[in-house]
Amino acid sequence: MQMVNSKTRIVRLIVSLAGRTLPLVLCSAVGMILLLPSQAAQASDKKDKPVVLVNGKALPEDMLAEVMQKIVPVAAFHGGLSEKKKRKYRPEAIKTLVDEELMFQRAEELDMDIDRSRVNAARKKIIKKLGGKSQYKRALKAHGISNREYRKRLRRRMLIDKFVKERIEDVAFVDDEEASRYYEENKGMYIRPEARRIRHIFISVPPVPSEELFEQRKERAELVLRKLDDGEDFAALAWDYSDGPYRVKGGDMGLLHKGRLDRKLELEVEKLEEGETSGIIRTIYGFHIAQVTEIRPEEQLSFEDVKDSIKTTISEARLKETREAIIAGLREKAEIEVVEVAEE
Repeated sequence: MQMVNSKTRIVRLIVSLAGRTLPLVLCSAVGMILLLPSQAAQASDKKDKPVVLVNGKALPEDMLAEVMQKIVPVAAFHGGLSEKKKRKYRPEAIKTLVDEELMFQRAEELDMDIDRSRVNAARKKIIKKLGGKSQYKRALKAHGISNREYRKRLRRRMLIDKFVKERIEDVAFVDDEEASRYYEENKGMYIRPEARRIRHIFISVPPVPSEELFEQRKERAELVLRKLDDGEDFAALAWDYSDGPYRVKGGDMGLLHKGRLDRKLELEVEKLEEGETSGIIRTIYGFHIAQVTEIRPEEQLSFEDVKDSIKTTISEARLKETREAIIAGLREKAEIEVVEVAEE
C-alpha cells in the first residue's frame, strides 16, 4: 500500500485521470441493478479484498465491480469482462468509487438520511425489474452478498443522490430570459440545414464484377430508366427492381441532410429540382437512380423551437462545474490510500 494525500494526487494507479471530468452518478436508486451473474462470478473470489481506503474506510473489490459495470460501455461486456478490459477501466472505476464514497461520508457528517420506507420502496421496484423475488435472490447469491448488505448499498446510493441533488438543484434552474440571451448570442447554432426527400432505386454491382455481370446490371438500370421515362411509377419500379433496403418503402429514404449519401451520388442529387429524376449514377456500389420529391430549405429555428434544448445546455454546463467543485472540495480534505494492483 501507499499513503497518498489528495492535495497532491492519488497514486500512479489513477494519475492518468487528473483533470478529467468526474461522471457523478445521478440516476435514481431504482437504476442500481445487481451485477450480471457472469461478472459477479468473476469477482467472487476476491470480493472482500480492499481496493482503496477513503478516510480509513475500506472499500472492497466487489464495490469496484459494481462501479465498473456502470462506467464500462455495454459493448465491452461482450464475451465477459476480460482482464485486459478490467485494467483499462479500473483507474476510472477507482476514481468514481472514491468520489462516491467521499460524498457518502460527507452526507452522513451532515446527518442526512433516507427513510427506511423509501429504501424498501426502491428495493421492491428493483425486485420487480429483475423479475421477482426468486431472481432477486439468485442475483444476490451470484454476487455473493446478503439482502442486508444490498439494502445498505441501496441506501448508500440513494443518500449520494440526495447529497448531490440538494447541492445542484438551484444551480440547474435556467429562466426564459437567460435562455433567450443565449439564443441571440448563438443563433448560428440553431439553423436547420436544407434537407431533401429522396427516392432511390439501387442496382448493386460487386466490387470486382465479371464483364457479363456488369453489363447485366447496367442493362437492368437502363431498363428502369426507360420505364420511368415512359411514365411508370417510381415507387412500383423501386419495389420490382431495387436492391436497396428502402425498396419496401417504394425507395423513399426520407428527408436527408447533406453528408448522408455517397459523395458522388449526393453531388448529382444536389443538381435536381423538386420533382426531378436523375439519370443513371455510377458509384463504387453500383448503379443508382434518384428522385427528389421534396426540398426543405435551410431554416433559422425560432427561440420557442429550441428553448428547452438551450435550457438543458446551460443547465448541464452549470451542473458539470458544480460537480467538479463539490468533488474538489471533498478531495482537498480527504486521505486516500489506494491498494496497488499486482500485474497478472
